[in-house]
Amino acid sequence: MLTALVCLAVAIPSFARADVVWPALFIEPRLLSVPVVVLGLLIESAVLRFGFSMSWTRASLLATVSNAASAALGAVLIPASGIAWEFFPGILLYKIFDLGTFNPLTWTATFVLAVVITSGIEVICLRLAFKTPWSQSRWWLWLAANAATVGLAFLSLVIQPPSDVQLYYPWLIR
Repeated sequence: MLTALVCLAVAIPSFARADVVWPALFIEPRLLSVPVVVLGLLIESAVLRFGFSMSWTRASLLATVSNAASAALGAVLIPASGIAWEFFPGILLYKIFDLGTFNPLTWTATFVLAVVITSGIEVICLRLAFKTPWSQSRWWLWLAANAATVGLAFLSLVIQPPSDVQLYYPWLIR
C-alpha cells in the first residue's frame, strides 16, 4: 500500500507537491537539472579516467550510461527514500525534538540517502554491465564523486530557491 502511494506521489508531482512535501521532493528535480547533470558527468568521468585508469572515451561512456540508469531509478527511489525517512526515523525525531519536516537532520538524511542510492545504482551498473573492477578504495572514491554531484544539487537550492511555480511544475524552471 505504501509503495503504491509513493508511486502515485512521484507519478503525479503537481498533486503530490500541492499538499505533501518533504526535502527529497525538492532535491530530485535539481538532481535532474542540466547544470547538475553536466557537472556530475564531468566529475564522474574524471574519477573513472584517473581513479579507474580508463580512457576519456570509455570513462565518458560509462559515466553517461551509469548516470542514465541512476537518473531513471533514482527519480523514484530518492523521493521514496525521503517518504520512508518521514514515516520511520523522521516522525520519531520530530516528536522527540519538536521539529518539522524541513530541519537539518532531515536535510542531512536526504543528502546521505541520495548519495547512497545514486552511488549504489551506478556501482551495480558499472560492475554488472561493464565488468569494471572494484575495490573498497574505488567505492569510497565513487561515493565522493556522487557526494559532490548531490552537493551541487543542494547548493542550487541555496543559490536559487524554488518558487511556488517551480514546486508544482518543476519542468518550468527558467
